[in-house]
Amino acid sequence: MKADLKYYEDKEKEIIAGLAKYGRQSGILSFLRLFAFLGAVALFIGAYAANIPLLYAAGAVVFIAFVVLCIIHGGILDKVNYLTELSKVNASYIARIKGDFNELRNIAVKGLKRAEDIGFAKNRLYGKDFDEPAHDYCLDLDIFGKKSLFSLLNVSETAFGRRRFADSLLNPHVSDVSVDELKAKQSAVKELISKPEVLLDYQATARMGRMIKDPKALMDFAATGAKTKTAANIIAILGCVIWLAVPVAYIAFPDYASASLPACLIFNLFIFVFGRTFNEPYLKACEGMPNQVKTMLKLYKILGDAGFEDELIKSLIKGKAESDGAYESLKKLDNALRFAGVRTQPLFALIFNVIAPLDYLISFLLGNWAVNHGKDLPSYIDGLSEIESLMCAAQTGLVLEESTFPVFVESDKASDNAFFEGTDLAHPLLEHETVVRNSVTIDKDIAIITGSNMSGKTTMIRTVGVCTILAMTGGLVPASSLKLGRMRVMSSMRIVDSIEENMSTFKAELIRISGIVNAAGEEKALLFLIDEIFRGTNSDDRTEGALTVLKKLSKPYICGLMTTHDYAMIDKTETGFDNIRYYHFSESYTDTGITFDYKLSSGISRQSNAKYLMKLVGIE
Repeated sequence: MKADLKYYEDKEKEIIAGLAKYGRQSGILSFLRLFAFLGAVALFIGAYAANIPLLYAAGAVVFIAFVVLCIIHGGILDKVNYLTELSKVNASYIARIKGDFNELRNIAVKGLKRAEDIGFAKNRLYGKDFDEPAHDYCLDLDIFGKKSLFSLLNVSETAFGRRRFADSLLNPHVSDVSVDELKAKQSAVKELISKPEVLLDYQATARMGRMIKDPKALMDFAATGAKTKTAANIIAILGCVIWLAVPVAYIAFPDYASASLPACLIFNLFIFVFGRTFNEPYLKACEGMPNQVKTMLKLYKILGDAGFEDELIKSLIKGKAESDGAYESLKKLDNALRFAGVRTQPLFALIFNVIAPLDYLISFLLGNWAVNHGKDLPSYIDGLSEIESLMCAAQTGLVLEESTFPVFVESDKASDNAFFEGTDLAHPLLEHETVVRNSVTIDKDIAIITGSNMSGKTTMIRTVGVCTILAMTGGLVPASSLKLGRMRVMSSMRIVDSIEENMSTFKAELIRISGIVNAAGEEKALLFLIDEIFRGTNSDDRTEGALTVLKKLSKPYICGLMTTHDYAMIDKTETGFDNIRYYHFSESYTDTGITFDYKLSSGISRQSNAKYLMKLVGIE
């Protein structure tokens, strides 16, 4: 599968044309609105000054026209805002396909002025809020950061979607997930890739709704909301029934009929004030919910209208089987919140409540929803978050030069899952068009990779680790083919010392290596990645320590890759181990410099370019 840059470039032209069209319409409507408003004012003033009743009627008509124009203009502005967000989303896809991480950052902060907002936007792009330095592989495999898997692949626009995708990168749950579950995810991802317009629409809509924080008000209300009390319901009914007194008074007590209308208004005013005790919790909950619910409703509508055929996606859209479905449930809540929307201003709240017990109605509708549907809300949020995570997993197929769905070992035996066979593997964070692809196979064994500095050893083992993580998300991997087992991934590559914790680089590495060795005792499939083992100590200790680690990791349910310059250690492994494969990178020298081909080959390399590199920088 290959990225389709032309699709997004054509989409960009379409968006620009749409913005120009609606921009012109917005300008015309702005002028007409102003003209209608000034015309209505002039007519009212003229009617008053000249005492011509007909001008009042004309002024009213023009004012109604002004209101209609405002409504139409509002719709046009919504389209402009939508296309503006869609343009940013589409531009992000183009930047991903080109591997332009600087452009991704520029898009993320576009239009922002405050340093706080810019910093927040960057953190959202980089996923630094999910960073775990002590994680099995987070730092080593560039999971988060400016140029990271997260910044390349994350297209989730909601707080819960970002969290779900970050969790899928950090915690593949290899011991719990089945091959059938992974195949189901792959099927879902495949259909998502076939509908790029749905992904664009979904993202732009979510961005407009600003779902960058968890819908806490909604979740709290769903968890704690209860039906309104019987007394409150009776009072509300009385507030409606009381209006029957007006026609009754005109028929039975005509002398008092004129007093019936204000009496009803006063009665509803009284129950409005009295009812604050009953209704305040519901009305307070409304303050944080309308935008959240409306956005989630729009997102579910986009998904529902997309015509997905994949069973996993359909089940996530539907929600729990025993409920009305996510869309229908949220629609009922949205309808209740629409009533709350008409009382946003204190004056409006007073006017509507003296006419009818509006607050009681809102509380009744919200209470009923909380009791009947509140328990299902977590599943609705979970459904959206999983769909967004799958959208992120689909990105490798949408933005990389070449990618494929991996095939998983069908067996559940740990020893069978210690397997990785990749053809034409590429690292997704390298330049897509120029990256050099390599093939590697490890089957219950250990690959030791040799080669001189900068030849590609570390990138190679990172590529294997990244492809394994991507495979476990259910997405595609940058390769022409990949078959692998479900393995825990652990690494020791970027070792950082700590003055605060009184930890040297060597001690920090010992802790990382000991974690891998301890995991080896669990008899679960494990893939380890170790770069230049024990580089912080003397050569004799490094050699003996490396041999000890290799012996502890030589188990049938473990496979791994290790890079090294320690040829003394390599010499001893040639006779003491039967589960080690040897790979190497090489280079060629000319009068003008070193040329690397970055191609992985079988065998051992004993080349060294350290002296040559030191000479290049003036150290002789």
